[in-house]
Amino acid sequence: MSNREYYNTLLYLYKEISHTHHLDYYEWNDFFGVMTINPETILAPWSGIKVHSPLSDKIYNVLMDQHFQQMMIHREIDGIKIFKSQDHKQVTFYISFPSMPGYKKLLHIFRAHGIHVEPKLQVHKDKYGSYVSLNKMYIANDIYVRYSTDFGAQNRRRFPDKAKDHIWRFAADKGHPQIWAVSRSYLLHHLHNLNYEDNSHIFTFLTTRDYGKFLVPVPNILLRIRYYHSNDRNFISLETYDIYSGMISIYDLSTEERVKKFSEHIIEHPEQILHDFLG
Repeated sequence: MSNREYYNTLLYLYKEISHTHHLDYYEWNDFFGVMTINPETILAPWSGIKVHSPLSDKIYNVLMDQHFQQMMIHREIDGIKIFKSQDHKQVTFYISFPSMPGYKKLLHIFRAHGIHVEPKLQVHKDKYGSYVSLNKMYIANDIYVRYSTDFGAQNRRRFPDKAKDHIWRFAADKGHPQIWAVSRSYLLHHLHNLNYEDNSHIFTFLTTRDYGKFLVPVPNILLRIRYYHSNDRNFISLETYDIYSGMISIYDLSTEERVKKFSEHIIEHPEQILHDFLG
């Protein structure tokens, strides 16, 4: 079948599945989508990952797979979106942080249909540690993953600018700004000389959420560092944004003990935890 025939077959199939199982279906001239929950009911940031792929023969077979359809019916991932026109991200799989076990199931289905999953990350190292690009993380030749700070909103006013999802989407599509996850040692060495006001770079560090059989790395966005003096003491505070919780945290880094406490949960080898998670 042609790509257009693939699209039409999937449109009619998922329209019927959505109607039968009360999924949230929407359709426009150039795409359709199915979400397993109603986005209008989401009050907190709806964050996680997006898996992007062309609508290849193998991805078509994944979408036609009954095991994948059951994942949608049982709301094990958050949804799909498929465009009519051929494109490098014609198909999107939405997987929020609470649905991460569904990501591992999706990878099993990928492999069952001949998709070789092997994450390839853009990693840099220097004498102070490592840092890895989060812009576009390939897990197969033409399939990549990116973090999404919110599936359901483009510009929530309470989001810091660096956490708005259209910025992260643009980073994946255009290559800028560059988004980096830095190691604990790299961050601690460069903490005071990072340019926090430089919008061409977004620096993050990774913490993890435990899902039993695997750890999910969560980016924490570095927003700003502040120096101030009060009562004959110098204070240093670091402001970050956790995309899992949608919360801003402020850390007092005025003493070595406080710096140590702040850094103890930051991943030292972000490339390894990302590789293990993505694969």
